[in-house]
Amino acid sequence: MDMMTELLDAVSGDVAAQRLPGAVVAVTAGGSLVDLRAVGALDPSGALPMREDAIFRVYSMTKVLTALATLTMVVEDRLRLTDPVAEWLPCFTGIRVEDAGTLRLPRRPLILADLMRQTAGIGGGRHTSANVTPYYEQAQLQKYEHRTATPTLDQVVRKMATLPLSADPGARWEYGVAMDVLGRILELVDNRPLDEIIEHRVCRPLGLRDTGFHIRPTEMHRAAQPFAGIPSTPEDLVTHRERPAWLSAGSGAYSTAVDFAKLLCAIAPDHDGRLFIPALGPLTRELFIDQIGQLAGSGPDYIPGKGYGFSYGLHVPSSDPTWSAPQANTVGWLGRAASSFVLNMATGVGAVLMTYRYGRAVYYRDQVRSIVASHQATSWT
Repeated sequence: MDMMTELLDAVSGDVAAQRLPGAVVAVTAGGSLVDLRAVGALDPSGALPMREDAIFRVYSMTKVLTALATLTMVVEDRLRLTDPVAEWLPCFTGIRVEDAGTLRLPRRPLILADLMRQTAGIGGGRHTSANVTPYYEQAQLQKYEHRTATPTLDQVVRKMATLPLSADPGARWEYGVAMDVLGRILELVDNRPLDEIIEHRVCRPLGLRDTGFHIRPTEMHRAAQPFAGIPSTPEDLVTHRERPAWLSAGSGAYSTAVDFAKLLCAIAPDHDGRLFIPALGPLTRELFIDQIGQLAGSGPDYIPGKGYGFSYGLHVPSSDPTWSAPQANTVGWLGRAASSFVLNMATGVGAVLMTYRYGRAVYYRDQVRSIVASHQATSWT
Protein backbone atom coordinates (compact mmCIF):
# COMPACT_ATOMS: atom_id res chain seq x y z
CA MET A 1 0.00 0.00 0.00
CA ASP A 2 1.33 3.46 -0.84
CA MET A 3 2.18 5.86 1.96
CA MET A 4 -0.52 8.45 1.33
CA THR A 5 -3.20 5.75 1.22
CA GLU A 6 -1.98 4.38 4.56
CA LEU A 7 -2.01 7.84 6.12
CA LEU A 8 -5.52 8.57 4.85
CA ASP A 9 -6.73 5.17 6.05
CA ALA A 10 -5.41 6.05 9.53
CA VAL A 11 -7.87 8.97 9.79
CA SER A 12 -10.67 8.38 7.27
CA GLY A 13 -12.52 5.87 9.43
CA ASP A 14 -12.57 8.32 12.34
CA VAL A 15 -13.78 11.08 10.02
CA ALA A 16 -16.60 8.85 8.78
CA ALA A 17 -17.48 7.94 12.39
CA GLN A 18 -17.46 11.66 13.32
CA ARG A 19 -14.62 11.29 15.77
CA LEU A 20 -12.72 13.83 13.65
CA PRO A 21 -14.32 16.66 11.62
CA GLY A 22 -11.60 16.30 9.01
CA ALA A 23 -7.87 16.20 8.35
CA VAL A 24 -5.13 17.34 5.97
CA VAL A 25 -2.23 15.02 5.16
CA ALA A 26 1.04 15.96 3.44
CA VAL A 27 3.84 13.67 2.25
CA THR A 28 7.40 14.83 1.60
CA ALA A 29 10.33 13.05 -0.04
CA GLY A 30 13.74 14.16 -1.20
CA GLY A 31 13.23 17.61 0.25
CA SER A 32 9.99 18.28 -1.66
CA LEU A 33 6.26 18.19 -1.03
CA VAL A 34 5.02 15.30 -3.17
CA ASP A 35 1.40 14.79 -2.12
CA LEU A 36 -1.28 16.75 -0.26
CA ARG A 37 -4.83 15.59 0.51
CA ALA A 38 -7.78 16.80 2.56
CA VAL A 39 -10.64 14.67 3.92
CA GLY A 40 -13.80 15.42 5.85
CA ALA A 41 -15.12 18.82 6.85
CA LEU A 42 -13.52 22.10 7.89
CA ASP A 43 -15.63 22.35 11.05
CA PRO A 44 -18.28 20.39 12.97
CA SER A 45 -21.15 21.86 10.95
CA GLY A 46 -20.02 19.82 7.95
CA ALA A 47 -21.16 22.60 5.65
CA LEU A 48 -17.73 23.17 4.13
CA PRO A 49 -15.27 20.50 2.96
CA MET A 50 -11.83 20.42 4.53
CA ARG A 51 -9.37 22.58 2.61
CA GLU A 52 -5.79 21.62 1.79
CA ASP A 53 -4.76 25.07 3.05
CA ALA A 54 -6.79 24.86 6.29
CA ILE A 55 -5.24 26.53 9.33
CA PHE A 56 -5.02 24.62 12.63
CA ARG A 57 -3.94 25.28 16.21
CA VAL A 58 -0.72 23.23 16.39
CA TYR A 59 0.00 23.55 20.13
CA SER A 60 3.32 21.85 21.02
CA MET A 61 4.50 21.79 17.42
CA THR A 62 5.29 25.43 18.26
CA LYS A 63 8.30 24.15 20.21
CA VAL A 64 10.35 23.34 17.12
CA LEU A 65 9.82 26.90 15.84
CA THR A 66 11.09 28.30 19.15
CA ALA A 67 14.02 25.88 19.11
CA LEU A 68 15.04 26.95 15.61
CA ALA A 69 14.83 30.63 16.57
CA THR A 70 16.97 29.94 19.64
CA LEU A 71 19.64 28.14 17.63
CA THR A 72 19.91 31.06 15.21
CA MET A 73 20.80 33.25 18.19
CA VAL A 74 23.34 30.68 19.36
CA VAL A 75 24.98 30.82 15.92
CA GLU A 76 25.11 34.61 16.21
CA ASP A 77 26.67 34.28 19.68
CA ARG A 78 23.77 36.23 21.18
CA LEU A 79 23.29 33.54 23.82
CA ARG A 80 24.62 30.11 24.80
CA LEU A 81 22.69 27.00 25.72
CA THR A 82 24.87 26.75 28.83
CA ASP A 83 23.76 30.19 30.05
CA PRO A 84 22.04 30.06 33.45
CA VAL A 85 18.39 31.07 33.16
CA ALA A 86 18.83 33.45 36.09
CA GLU A 87 21.38 35.48 34.11
CA TRP A 88 18.63 36.47 31.70
CA LEU A 89 15.72 36.30 34.15
CA PRO A 90 16.82 37.42 37.65
CA CYS A 91 13.43 36.33 39.02
CA PHE A 92 14.74 32.74 38.76
CA THR A 93 17.68 33.46 41.08
CA GLY A 94 15.95 31.98 44.11
CA ILE A 95 14.38 28.97 42.41
CA ARG A 96 14.05 25.89 44.64
CA VAL A 97 13.56 22.15 44.16
CA GLU A 98 10.76 20.27 45.90
CA ASP A 99 12.41 17.29 47.59
CA ALA A 100 10.35 15.00 49.84
CA GLY A 101 8.34 17.82 51.34
CA THR A 102 11.14 20.35 51.66
CA LEU A 103 12.41 23.07 49.37
CA ARG A 104 16.14 23.26 48.69
CA LEU A 105 18.57 24.83 46.25
CA PRO A 106 19.15 22.92 42.99
CA ARG A 107 22.37 20.95 42.74
CA ARG A 108 23.34 22.88 39.63
CA PRO A 109 22.00 26.00 37.90
CA LEU A 110 19.02 25.80 35.59
CA ILE A 111 20.38 26.47 32.08
CA LEU A 112 18.84 27.29 28.71
CA ALA A 113 19.48 23.78 27.38
CA ASP A 114 17.23 22.42 30.15
CA LEU A 115 14.38 24.55 28.83
CA MET A 116 14.97 23.30 25.28
CA ARG A 117 15.12 19.59 26.10
CA GLN A 118 12.42 19.61 28.82
CA THR A 119 14.80 18.72 31.66
CA ALA A 120 14.20 21.90 33.66
CA GLY A 121 11.86 20.34 36.22
CA ILE A 122 9.16 22.82 35.19
CA GLY A 123 5.66 21.32 35.12
CA GLY A 124 2.41 22.71 33.83
CA GLY A 125 1.80 20.17 31.07
CA ARG A 126 -1.04 17.67 30.83
CA HIS A 127 0.58 15.60 33.57
CA THR A 128 2.76 17.35 36.14
CA SER A 129 4.86 15.50 38.71
CA ALA A 130 2.80 14.86 41.84
CA ASN A 131 5.29 16.55 44.16
CA VAL A 132 4.73 19.97 42.56
CA THR A 133 1.14 19.63 41.35
CA PRO A 134 -0.27 21.38 44.47
CA TYR A 135 1.95 24.41 43.82
CA TYR A 136 0.73 24.70 40.22
CA GLU A 137 -2.88 24.30 41.30
CA GLN A 138 -2.55 26.95 44.00
CA ALA A 139 -0.88 29.34 41.58
CA GLN A 140 -3.54 28.51 38.98
CA LEU A 141 -0.77 28.12 36.43
CA GLN A 142 -2.11 26.02 33.59
CA LYS A 143 -0.85 25.06 30.17
CA TYR A 144 -1.60 27.43 27.32
CA GLU A 145 -5.11 27.37 25.89
CA HIS A 146 -6.38 29.26 22.87
CA ARG A 147 -8.65 31.48 24.93
CA THR A 148 -9.22 35.22 25.21
CA ALA A 149 -8.54 35.86 28.90
CA THR A 150 -4.84 35.09 29.30
CA PRO A 151 -1.90 36.81 31.01
CA THR A 152 1.14 38.04 29.13
CA LEU A 153 4.18 35.85 28.54
CA ASP A 154 6.17 37.96 31.02
CA GLN A 155 3.50 37.52 33.71
CA VAL A 156 3.37 33.75 33.17
CA VAL A 157 7.14 33.44 33.41
CA ARG A 158 7.32 35.54 36.58
CA LYS A 159 4.71 33.31 38.17
CA MET A 160 6.67 30.21 37.13
CA ALA A 161 9.74 31.60 38.89
CA THR A 162 7.86 31.46 42.22
CA LEU A 163 7.15 27.72 41.93
CA PRO A 164 9.54 24.92 42.86
CA LEU A 165 11.09 22.57 40.33
CA SER A 166 9.94 18.94 40.41
CA ALA A 167 13.55 17.71 40.31
CA ASP A 168 17.08 19.03 39.91
CA PRO A 169 17.81 20.46 36.46
CA GLY A 170 18.90 17.67 34.16
CA ALA A 171 17.58 14.91 36.44
CA ARG A 172 14.16 14.21 34.86
CA TRP A 173 12.26 14.69 31.62
CA GLU A 174 9.32 16.83 32.75
CA TYR A 175 7.00 17.96 29.97
CA GLY A 176 5.58 21.33 30.84
CA VAL A 177 5.77 25.03 30.07
CA ALA A 178 9.56 25.39 30.17
CA MET A 179 9.64 26.55 26.55
CA ASP A 180 7.65 29.62 27.53
CA VAL A 181 10.49 30.64 29.84
CA LEU A 182 12.82 30.33 26.88
CA GLY A 183 10.45 32.39 24.75
CA ARG A 184 10.65 35.26 27.24
CA ILE A 185 14.46 35.06 27.19
CA LEU A 186 14.43 35.27 23.38
CA GLU A 187 12.37 38.45 23.64
CA LEU A 188 14.96 39.99 25.94
CA VAL A 189 17.88 38.90 23.76
CA ASP A 190 16.38 40.06 20.48
CA ASN A 191 14.56 43.09 21.92
CA ARG A 192 11.28 42.34 20.17
CA PRO A 193 8.14 40.25 20.78
CA LEU A 194 8.20 36.52 20.30
CA ASP A 195 5.85 36.51 17.32
CA GLU A 196 8.17 38.88 15.45
CA ILE A 197 11.18 36.73 16.38
CA ILE A 198 9.56 33.56 15.00
CA GLU A 199 8.40 35.40 11.88
CA HIS A 200 11.80 36.92 11.04
CA ARG A 201 14.06 34.09 12.15
CA VAL A 202 12.04 31.02 11.12
CA CYS A 203 8.92 31.65 9.06
CA ARG A 204 10.31 34.04 6.44
CA PRO A 205 13.57 32.14 5.84
CA LEU A 206 11.71 28.81 5.46
CA GLY A 207 8.77 30.24 3.54
CA LEU A 208 6.15 29.46 6.20
CA ARG A 209 3.47 31.89 5.04
CA ASP A 210 0.58 30.80 7.26
CA THR A 211 2.35 30.17 10.57
CA GLY A 212 1.98 32.56 13.48
CA PHE A 213 0.23 33.26 16.76
CA HIS A 214 -3.07 34.42 15.30
CA ILE A 215 -5.05 34.12 12.08
CA ARG A 216 -5.57 37.26 10.04
CA PRO A 217 -9.25 38.23 9.76
CA THR A 218 -9.01 37.88 5.97
CA GLU A 219 -7.99 34.21 6.41
CA MET A 220 -10.59 33.17 8.99
CA HIS A 221 -12.54 31.27 6.32
CA ARG A 222 -9.65 28.76 6.32
CA ALA A 223 -9.70 28.12 10.08
CA ALA A 224 -10.45 24.48 10.97
CA GLN A 225 -12.41 23.78 14.16
CA PRO A 226 -12.78 20.73 16.45
CA PHE A 227 -15.92 19.01 17.65
CA ALA A 228 -17.14 20.51 20.91
CA GLY A 229 -18.24 18.44 23.87
CA ILE A 230 -15.79 15.58 23.28
CA PRO A 231 -13.82 14.58 26.41
CA SER A 232 -10.47 16.41 26.75
CA THR A 233 -11.54 19.20 24.36
CA PRO A 234 -10.91 22.54 26.15
CA GLU A 235 -13.90 24.76 26.74
CA ASP A 236 -14.17 28.30 25.42
CA LEU A 237 -11.65 27.82 22.61
CA VAL A 238 -11.22 30.83 20.36
CA THR A 239 -9.42 31.43 17.09
CA HIS A 240 -7.31 34.52 17.66
CA ARG A 241 -7.87 37.19 15.02
CA GLU A 242 -5.22 39.42 16.57
CA ARG A 243 -2.11 38.95 18.69
CA PRO A 244 -3.00 37.17 21.96
CA ALA A 245 -1.75 38.51 25.27
CA TRP A 246 0.21 35.32 25.97
CA LEU A 247 2.57 34.55 23.09
CA SER A 248 3.22 30.94 24.06
CA ALA A 249 6.60 29.70 22.84
CA GLY A 250 5.55 26.14 23.63
CA SER A 251 1.93 25.91 22.47
CA GLY A 252 0.65 29.09 20.87
CA ALA A 253 1.08 28.74 17.11
CA TYR A 254 -1.33 28.22 14.22
CA SER A 255 -0.12 26.64 11.00
CA THR A 256 -0.93 24.50 7.96
CA ALA A 257 0.09 21.13 6.58
CA VAL A 258 1.94 22.86 3.75
CA ASP A 259 3.98 25.03 6.12
CA PHE A 260 5.07 22.08 8.24
CA ALA A 261 5.84 20.12 5.07
CA LYS A 262 8.17 22.99 4.15
CA LEU A 263 9.76 22.71 7.58
CA LEU A 264 10.27 18.96 7.07
CA CYS A 265 11.87 19.66 3.70
CA ALA A 266 14.18 22.23 5.30
CA ILE A 267 15.45 19.79 7.93
CA ALA A 268 15.65 16.72 5.66
CA PRO A 269 19.11 15.49 4.63
CA ASP A 270 20.17 16.40 1.10
CA HIS A 271 21.08 13.79 -1.53
CA ASP A 272 24.55 13.48 0.00
CA GLY A 273 23.10 12.90 3.46
CA ARG A 274 24.10 16.35 4.72
CA LEU A 275 22.01 18.32 7.20
CA PHE A 276 22.25 22.03 6.64
CA ILE A 277 19.79 24.82 7.40
CA PRO A 278 21.54 27.99 6.13
CA ALA A 279 20.77 30.05 9.25
CA LEU A 280 22.20 27.32 11.50
CA GLY A 281 25.09 25.97 9.45
CA PRO A 282 26.93 23.07 11.15
CA LEU A 283 24.73 23.51 14.24
CA THR A 284 21.84 21.99 12.23
CA ARG A 285 23.00 18.50 13.19
CA GLU A 286 22.45 19.25 16.89
CA LEU A 287 18.70 19.18 16.24
CA PHE A 288 18.88 15.45 15.55
CA ILE A 289 21.13 14.32 18.40
CA ASP A 290 19.49 12.89 21.50
CA GLN A 291 20.05 15.35 24.33
CA ILE A 292 18.60 13.37 27.26
CA GLY A 293 20.25 9.90 27.14
CA GLN A 294 19.25 7.80 30.13
CA LEU A 295 16.45 10.19 31.08
CA ALA A 296 14.34 8.56 28.35
CA GLY A 297 11.21 7.11 29.93
CA SER A 298 11.42 9.34 33.02
CA GLY A 299 8.86 11.82 34.28
CA PRO A 300 5.09 11.48 34.65
CA ASP A 301 4.27 11.67 30.94
CA TYR A 302 7.05 10.47 28.61
CA ILE A 303 5.50 11.48 25.30
CA PRO A 304 8.42 10.57 22.94
CA GLY A 305 7.70 6.87 23.49
CA LYS A 306 9.78 3.70 23.52
CA GLY A 307 12.94 3.89 21.43
CA TYR A 308 13.02 7.68 21.39
CA GLY A 309 14.91 10.39 23.20
CA PHE A 310 14.43 14.14 22.88
CA SER A 311 16.41 16.91 21.31
CA TYR A 312 15.44 20.55 20.92
CA GLY A 313 11.70 20.42 20.31
CA LEU A 314 11.88 17.05 18.52
CA HIS A 315 11.70 13.36 19.37
CA VAL A 316 14.82 11.66 18.03
CA PRO A 317 16.17 8.08 18.17
CA SER A 318 17.36 7.39 21.70
CA SER A 319 21.08 7.22 22.45
CA ASP A 320 20.39 4.88 25.38
CA PRO A 321 20.77 1.24 24.24
CA THR A 322 18.49 0.07 27.05
CA TRP A 323 15.67 2.19 25.60
CA SER A 324 16.06 1.14 21.96
CA ALA A 325 13.16 -0.19 19.88
CA PRO A 326 12.78 -1.56 16.33
CA GLN A 327 12.20 1.06 13.63
CA ALA A 328 12.76 3.98 16.02
CA ASN A 329 14.29 5.89 13.11
CA THR A 330 12.33 9.12 12.88
CA VAL A 331 12.35 12.68 14.20
CA GLY A 332 9.35 14.92 14.70
CA TRP A 333 6.81 16.09 17.24
CA LEU A 334 3.10 16.45 17.90
CA GLY A 335 0.51 18.94 19.03
CA ARG A 336 -2.05 18.53 21.77
CA ALA A 337 -4.97 18.41 19.32
CA ALA A 338 -3.45 15.42 17.44
CA SER A 339 -1.53 17.11 14.64
CA SER A 340 2.00 15.82 14.08
CA PHE A 341 4.99 15.90 11.74
CA VAL A 342 7.44 13.03 11.27
CA LEU A 343 10.60 12.58 9.18
CA ASN A 344 12.46 9.33 8.49
CA MET A 345 16.08 10.47 8.69
CA ALA A 346 17.42 7.44 6.83
CA THR A 347 15.17 7.77 3.80
CA GLY A 348 14.22 11.44 3.78
CA VAL A 349 10.52 10.55 3.64
CA GLY A 350 8.20 12.57 5.86
CA ALA A 351 4.56 13.24 6.64
CA VAL A 352 2.40 15.90 8.28
CA LEU A 353 -1.02 15.29 9.78
CA MET A 354 -3.23 18.24 10.65
CA THR A 355 -6.43 17.42 12.50
CA TYR A 356 -8.36 17.98 15.75
CA ARG A 357 -8.91 15.29 18.37
CA TYR A 358 -8.01 16.29 21.90
CA GLY A 359 -6.92 13.44 24.16
CA ARG A 360 -5.70 11.31 21.22
CA ALA A 361 -2.54 13.14 20.18
CA VAL A 362 -0.12 10.31 20.97
CA TYR A 363 -2.40 7.75 19.28
CA TYR A 364 -2.44 9.59 15.95
CA ARG A 365 1.26 10.52 16.20
CA ASP A 366 2.10 6.85 16.65
CA GLN A 367 0.02 5.97 13.59
CA VAL A 368 1.86 8.50 11.46
CA ARG A 369 5.25 7.60 12.92
CA SER A 370 4.77 3.89 12.26
CA ILE A 371 3.81 4.52 8.64
CA VAL A 372 6.71 6.90 7.99
CA ALA A 373 9.21 4.60 9.73
CA SER A 374 8.26 1.68 7.50
CA HIS A 375 8.46 3.42 4.11
CA GLN A 376 11.51 3.79 1.93
CA ALA A 377 12.43 6.83 -0.13
CA THR A 378 11.71 4.95 -3.35
CA SER A 379 8.14 4.11 -2.32
CA TRP A 380 6.59 7.37 -1.12
CA THR A 381 3.63 7.11 -3.48
